[in-house]
Amino acid sequence: MENKVSAFFKWKKSGKVSIEDLNEDNKYVSKWEKRDVLYSVIGIYQIGIFVFHPELCKKTDCTIKSPNGKAFMGLKYLTENVNGKARFEQYGTLNEVFENSKILKIIDSVGNVIPIWPGGNVDRGTRAGCFDIPDIYFHKKYNDWFEMLSKKYPEAHLECLGSEYSYGTKEFLKMMNRDTYVAFLKHARDIIDQRKKLLEN
Repeated sequence: MENKVSAFFKWKKSGKVSIEDLNEDNKYVSKWEKRDVLYSVIGIYQIGIFVFHPELCKKTDCTIKSPNGKAFMGLKYLTENVNGKARFEQYGTLNEVFENSKILKIIDSVGNVIPIWPGGNVDRGTRAGCFDIPDIYFHKKYNDWFEMLSKKYPEAHLECLGSEYSYGTKEFLKMMNRDTYVAFLKHARDIIDQRKKLLEN
């Protein structure tokens, strides 16, 4: 994917083929019963809004909300036109950090696709309160499921997921500042890149 935040949101809004389906012809991915993305850009982006533009949002223990108390999560909110610009276009510093991380270049690669159990791709969203961050979800909330998925699909290389950021959502959000957010983007990019190489080989 083009390494531009605007390109990501344009692709997301277009309703084109999902990242999971884009990579379904991979010989391993095609065997997985259910698939989901490893890291959700919108989930990570939402955390970035709080880190770089805290005046634009409210944070509870496990969620980040808009100033009026509504949830940020969702494409509609981030792409809504406000004062002649899409809302995401107003987060200049965050967009620059995102693009500098180069995570968008590989976000649609096979390295960002994982096997999941039926219903898990829904659960990993707002219901689990983890922003679709596997470090929180698998290692803290559903470690037993993670171990079962790892055994069932050894070729998925789930062992690449490090535990450096394995905290509950509350603790994870507490540790986020500009430096730790930049480091986390690098961490996510490195995991996707590592799995991409393994899955393509």
